[in-house]
Amino acid sequence: MELNEIYKYIIAVWHEISLRKLKSALLATLVSFGILAIGIMKPSVFNSEVTIYADTQNIIKPLLGDQTAVTKVKESRTSQVRDIIYSPRQLNKVIVRIYGKTAFLAPSSRDKKIAELRQALQVEGLNGNYLKISYQDNDADLTFRLLNEVVRLFIEDSANTKRDESRGAFNFIEQQVSSYKEQLLLAENKLKSFKSTHLDGTETEVESRISTLRNDIEDMKIQEMESQTRISSLKNQLRSQDKFSSNDYEAALYYTRLNQLQQQLNNLLLSYKSDYPEVVEVKYQISDTKKSIADLGNRKNEKEGFANEFNPLYTELSSKLSTAQIEHNTIKNRLNAFDDLLEKAYQRRKRIANNQAELSELNRDNSVIKKLYEDMLANKEKARLSMVLDIEGQGVNYKVQEPAVYPTVPSGPRLLHFFIAGPIIGLLFLLGVATAKIMLDNKIRFASQLSAFSQVPLLVRINHNMNRSERKKRRLSNIVLTLFLFCAVTLYMAIALAHKYETPILEVYTPLHSRLMELLK
Repeated sequence: MELNEIYKYIIAVWHEISLRKLKSALLATLVSFGILAIGIMKPSVFNSEVTIYADTQNIIKPLLGDQTAVTKVKESRTSQVRDIIYSPRQLNKVIVRIYGKTAFLAPSSRDKKIAELRQALQVEGLNGNYLKISYQDNDADLTFRLLNEVVRLFIEDSANTKRDESRGAFNFIEQQVSSYKEQLLLAENKLKSFKSTHLDGTETEVESRISTLRNDIEDMKIQEMESQTRISSLKNQLRSQDKFSSNDYEAALYYTRLNQLQQQLNNLLLSYKSDYPEVVEVKYQISDTKKSIADLGNRKNEKEGFANEFNPLYTELSSKLSTAQIEHNTIKNRLNAFDDLLEKAYQRRKRIANNQAELSELNRDNSVIKKLYEDMLANKEKARLSMVLDIEGQGVNYKVQEPAVYPTVPSGPRLLHFFIAGPIIGLLFLLGVATAKIMLDNKIRFASQLSAFSQVPLLVRINHNMNRSERKKRRLSNIVLTLFLFCAVTLYMAIALAHKYETPILEVYTPLHSRLMELLK
């Protein structure tokens, strides 16, 4: 919309209001008084707030390090504080302290009051570890006292809760330490009893013993096979010999020796001469052997009448065969004994395997209980130090950073705001009604609107001029409007002052009436 069009509408609105001055003034006055009435009927709300700080820093924690567990603020600090403050336990204490024990005896009235307190109390989280607790009520003194009591009870309850939690944790851990100590003693006794009754040794020792026995058995089996082979060979040789030998036996030996010496001589003559010392020595041996054969022949003739003698070779083979059979039997007996030892070693390994599972379970139980017992001992010391720290006021402490200020001025829109806003809103409402009337009615107010109804060109526009009676009537209406506005403004201010200072409205008019009479005189 162009600026000229806006200007035309402004003139039209002003003209519409001017035609109905009294009605327009009455409408604006009613709206202004209505806004003022809302401000008067609206109760005054006093608000007070306290800023508290959750102090999580202390000098003890850096010194002790991980030896203590200082009580910390929970992750959702605002929710934690809100839950504590809103709890019926805390609000009942506040009601007793502020209103007395006899107030709100009925459960329904007490529940209703608790709900009102929850609605009026606000807990907000600020940056860092800061929290803001605020309370609003229509009584400034009650607001101040109740908020301080809520904060005081919260800080006191927080300190008591920390101490109770630390003491409860210490007592619980102490009971657990005693329980784990009994379990540890029982597990150690079971382990000691098991080791004293199971003496089969370790699995490594048994495996080493089994390996040694296997090697010995394999060696003895080889020896048994060798012994069996030797016995078979001796039996075959024994079967090829006669039990008794003739007198030619010794002669056969000499002839065999003579043949060997003759062969050795022939070999030496191939390389050496007949005067070579070794050749000469062999010749002497041949000569001695022949002489022995000749002597043997003479003795043979003397002994032809005697019986045959035992064959020495047969006797020697029989002796060796007996020795071999004895060794074979010894090896077989040792082999059977080693087989029994190996079987016992296998049984021992089975027992050790079964015992090892039980021993592992006992060791595992003992190790787990021992570790838990040691951890509980360390936790017990931490819990004791933490309990001492909480008793001494360490850990998390809620401190009042900004105390509550006594509310002297109501919060939110006050009567002054409604007093100022009444005429402004009345005027704006009047302009809005006039503008809506102009936009919605069917009257032709502008020359440019004629082109929408007829194709006849507009030649000239004549402004309205009032005659004398109209001007007189207009002057009279202006005087009435002025008196009406004066009275309305006076009444408007008187009502506002009377409510502000809690004074009857007639007393407000008395000084004004006196001042007016003085001016008239």
